[in-house]
Amino acid sequence: MRKTRWLIVSPLLVVVALMGYFAVDANSNQGEFVNISHTGAHAKLFEEYRDVYIGHTYQWTGDGLPTIEDVQIIKDDGTTLTDNDEDIQMDVYIDPTNETDLYYGFSPKMREAVGAYEQPTNYSMTKPQVTVVFKVTIHKPNYQFDLNNLQIQYNVNGEQERQNVPLKSFVFYHE
Repeated sequence: MRKTRWLIVSPLLVVVALMGYFAVDANSNQGEFVNISHTGAHAKLFEEYRDVYIGHTYQWTGDGLPTIEDVQIIKDDGTTLTDNDEDIQMDVYIDPTNETDLYYGFSPKMREAVGAYEQPTNYSMTKPQVTVVFKVTIHKPNYQFDLNNLQIQYNVNGEQERQNVPLKSFVFYHE
């Protein structure tokens, strides 16, 4: 009788344990990037300065810190912004100090900050905030903002992920 009870209870305990494991695994927080800054620039600034550096800080909400593998800018029509765009050129960097807000002109502080920027490929985050810096050069006067998302490709806990973060707060103000 004891042996029969043990044969029935043992598989039941294994099933309950497996269900608990999968429930915890399914609810574990992989995380996402959330834009926590809203820096923009007046259109007149681009008439006066060739290059403007705009920093956007993103908060990582997950448990483990990701490695950013690549960053791309997606336009409203779904295409990726390239160096060949006739209206705007944007180079993307990461500010490891998380201090960039808006830089233009030439100053010693700006040169030091820009010199410390890193490429957004295989960038291992060391804290849950990262500042992505956009070096913006506008080629066409009265450029109409047509950038939709910042697409971040990253690896977290051994899993490849891709997230689109809206760029709608990334505004060029026209007066």
